[in-house]
Amino acid sequence: MAPDNPPTNRAPSADRQSPAASPQSLTPYLFNALLLPFYPVVWLYTLWRRFVKKRSAASLRGQWGSVPHEAREALRGGGPIIWLHAVSVGENVAARPVLRALRAAMPASRIGVSVTTDTGFETAQGARKAGESDAVFYFPIDLPVHISRALRAVRPNAFLTMETELWPNFLHLARRGGAKTFLVNGRVSDRMMQSVPRCKPLWRWTFSNLDGALMRSESDATRLRQLAEILGAGPREILVTGDVKLDSAPPDEDGQMRRAAREKWRGLFGISPDAPLWVAGSTHPGEEEMILRAFAALRAEFPALRLAIAPRHVERAADVEKLIARDFPVLRRTQTARDAVVSDAVCLLDSVGELAELYAAADVTFVGGSLIERGGHNMLEPVLRGVPVVFGPFVMNFRDAATLVESSGAGTRVQNETGLREAIGMWLRQPEKSEKVPQMAAEALSPHQGAATRVAEFIAARL
Repeated sequence: MAPDNPPTNRAPSADRQSPAASPQSLTPYLFNALLLPFYPVVWLYTLWRRFVKKRSAASLRGQWGSVPHEAREALRGGGPIIWLHAVSVGENVAARPVLRALRAAMPASRIGVSVTTDTGFETAQGARKAGESDAVFYFPIDLPVHISRALRAVRPNAFLTMETELWPNFLHLARRGGAKTFLVNGRVSDRMMQSVPRCKPLWRWTFSNLDGALMRSESDATRLRQLAEILGAGPREILVTGDVKLDSAPPDEDGQMRRAAREKWRGLFGISPDAPLWVAGSTHPGEEEMILRAFAALRAEFPALRLAIAPRHVERAADVEKLIARDFPVLRRTQTARDAVVSDAVCLLDSVGELAELYAAADVTFVGGSLIERGGHNMLEPVLRGVPVVFGPFVMNFRDAATLVESSGAGTRVQNETGLREAIGMWLRQPEKSEKVPQMAAEALSPHQGAATRVAEFIAARL
């Protein structure tokens, strides 16, 4: 089907034969020849993940290209087969509105979701049980033998990959097998802008194997077009569909979501209804220390203040617990059903898939990965649930979201630990300002709703 987007949405090389399509191109062969010496290392790495890091046996088999029989059967007997790849928890949360929109746009399709992590697998199973997808399996490592095995099992008509997951061998073999390939909710980080020009042949090959790049913002689309100009090749279509994470939950204008969440989580953690709660989510090493110091200082002014910390990687829960226990009692989420609740304990979220709901129970939030140079995480999640957010200066991965939140008045950007303490205190002193956050969010986000529907309609038109 001929692209129906205006020429400005096409990459510079869209009308030329791409290197990936050219029989003279040596890039795939050179790339895989260079990989050959590393095959034993890669295989040892998968074994290390399985037996040292205690990842599941299913993830090991999936990395080697095995797709379970039940997943293969679930993808048969319908319309087009769509393979969506969402690495871990965050990507799966972002993917859910896309899955729902694909269901609505193509009811006869079969949708399989691949993941890389065990926590991602658990999250993806929630979407499958809700009927939003048909199968969940693990993504193969980017070696041709394993990719070919997985592709033969799934036989996709379309492959969708979320955000920044671009695997050159997979994209090449998927397109060679007849699948349309799309980047969904695409973003271009500072690191990508620096690394792409340094390895032009590899990235030219990778980008040329994308039929479409559906970007989350105009700035990301502009960056991708700039890279395509540098490389002389790029995705066949580049356009802005909007940030699908904005479709993950509607703004909580009537407060119903917050009321239910406050009742549930305050009951679980033994927090009184009138005690202020600060939730610090998606935190990384180096940030928990700053959060705990700020919390200790704020308790002098707000003695009833409670804190809940949710580390970005749940496997760090034991280390974070030790850190908290130096100064405060700790209550882990997985202990709440059997242990006595300590009235002033710092709460530790050591479960998967519950952070968004915990945000809704808070009076103020902090989103991590932003006080250290990690690029930040999605500060829109608490705002969508009607709760103000504080975040640090390092938001390279979420620039547009950070600007939107800050300009709407629903959040505060800080520069350091002192700013964090002051901003949290400011929001706690002004509950009347916090009450306006749902309205601020609704007004700021209304022009951005419908991103998932635009993605699904684009994919459906090309299948």
